[in-house]
Amino acid sequence: MVNNNNYTTDCGDNVYVIIVAAGSGTRFGSEIPKQFMPLAGKAVLLHAIDTFAKAMPKARTVVVLSDDGMSRWNEIAAHNYANIMCVKGGAARSESVANAINAISGTFDNESIVMIHDGARPLVNADMICNMLSHIRRKDVDAVLPVMPLTEALAINDGDYAIPTDRIKYCNAQTPQVFKATKIKQAYDLAKGDTMADDAAIAAKYADIKILKVAGHAQNIKITNPNDLEIAKIYLRNPLPYRK
Repeated sequence: MVNNNNYTTDCGDNVYVIIVAAGSGTRFGSEIPKQFMPLAGKAVLLHAIDTFAKAMPKARTVVVLSDDGMSRWNEIAAHNYANIMCVKGGAARSESVANAINAISGTFDNESIVMIHDGARPLVNADMICNMLSHIRRKDVDAVLPVMPLTEALAINDGDYAIPTDRIKYCNAQTPQVFKATKIKQAYDLAKGDTMADDAAIAAKYADIKILKVAGHAQNIKITNPNDLEIAKIYLRNPLPYRK
């Protein structure tokens, strides 16, 4: 079944969506963590949750929260999002994801899929989600990563100097990052507390898998500072189409 937004609404069977929202957001400079900041009438975190639910109604969602985040969640979302599992986060992002995977791994089978997304990325696109899901269903793919090309020149830090390098070799990695569930569980079991930049890095190092890249989305920004909220408001008023 396809709706007017051009994404399928019958996908999501045997899919788990982990939303990582346990960070304190110290760089954001607010007493309220950025994932709980208001954006167009609801918390940043809820925008992503709602998009996943529309794109994949059958998927099961897990939100990873700090102790403070649990209290905030209970205030703003517990009633309307009662079907969502909440898991306590860890000291680092990798530990938070590991906690979520361990909480749900008892129900994994060989066909299960795990999508892992940053709670501070409110504008994830439903068409991108379903495009990634179609690729991860392939027998020859164990992980899918959305990427965006770099648009500025790139240089390597070398003390007081900079070494220009070719940007064509690099790209920006976004979330959600999508995995065969057994593969990402294996990777985190072997990582044993290792902290890395993201889940794709853990999967590449510890599960030794090649990661298929797909097109990311320009509006899939991560809220890092207050100005990003203003940019997100503009995108909400003027959404961009997803181009594979």
